Amino acid sequence: MDFLSAYALTVSIEAVALYLLLRREYGAALIARNAVLASSLTLPFVWFAFPALGLPWGLQTAAAEAFAAVSEAGFYAFAFNGMKTRDALLASVLCNWASFIIGLAIG
Repeated sequence: MDFLSAYALTVSIEAVALYLLLRREYGAALIARNAVLASSLTLPFVWFAFPALGLPWGLQTAAAEAFAAVSEAGFYAFAFNGMKTRDALLASVLCNWASFIIGLAIG
């Protein structure tokens, strides 16, 4: 899969997952905007920077996914005014888990 396909897939999956998690507290437009921005900030690092480290696949993947989850959680805590850090981290982990699993399945 090339980067643009991975980007489109990641944004789509994470936006849907984030909407399902946050639809009672926030509007759809805000959720969509923040999902796109969060993935746009982290996916280039996950896709290009982490592979350049030359780590074994499992370690690289764990480090990249941890980076994405923590970074996106920080963004969510800021962008969703009033969101607790714990809730932002949970939402981010679930969204990233969904996109990682589905991405592996699709290939």
